[in-house]
Amino acid sequence: MASASAPPPIDLADLGRGPWGTFLHGPSRAVLQRCAYALALASDPRPTWIEICERGTAPDTEGPASLGWIPDDHLFFVHPTDARPENGIANLALTGLVRSDEPTAVLAEITDFLRLPSIVQDAMSRLPGGPERSAFVVANTDKVRSYYPSEAGGIRPIVDAMVRANALPIFAAVGPPGAGRWAFDFVLEVRAPDLARWRQGTLVCEQAPTGTSLPIGVPVPLPTVPGLAGPLDRARN
Repeated sequence: MASASAPPPIDLADLGRGPWGTFLHGPSRAVLQRCAYALALASDPRPTWIEICERGTAPDTEGPASLGWIPDDHLFFVHPTDARPENGIANLALTGLVRSDEPTAVLAEITDFLRLPSIVQDAMSRLPGGPERSAFVVANTDKVRSYYPSEAGGIRPIVDAMVRANALPIFAAVGPPGAGRWAFDFVLEVRAPDLARWRQGTLVCEQAPTGTSLPIGVPVPLPTVPGLAGPLDRARN
């Protein structure tokens, strides 16, 4: 009897082939950050990287920011309290930016962008124009989870604001995820306890747009995913 054919390999570039956002979660910060970097590289050779970290502390020593993988002009650090949504500022700024007769949809889009943390707005303003989307990683979003809505409906406007700015948002969070993750088009779990044992880990896609190469609910060994091994094995520049 003929054996079943092997499933087609996962193509990480799928994450950048539409106006989509990606949420990546798992137990190991170092593994998550390197996987986020690999996902970004699959669509953009010079991704923008925002790392949320406590003031006065160094970024994760095994992550792309510490290892020198991100060009200085694409790397931003932000304290958790400075990564909160700018709700009050957005409402105030909106009165001086738009006409009173603007359509409601336009007002909503502008407001959603202005509510992004100022450092995110600044980094996005530097993205190159053009038809290709720019990968935009936000690492350690678990550190600011308490500042944002917990449900998908409250998170999706944030994703949409970034997508409309021609970004390819990739968020990485350590620990058990909440319901807000369903606001993203791709939801990926990286099951690897630490960097030393990443080869025993798996990638599980919880959600993906129809027609992409990521199988839903199937644990895929990390070493078999093209593009992951390089960043996960790499020491430093």
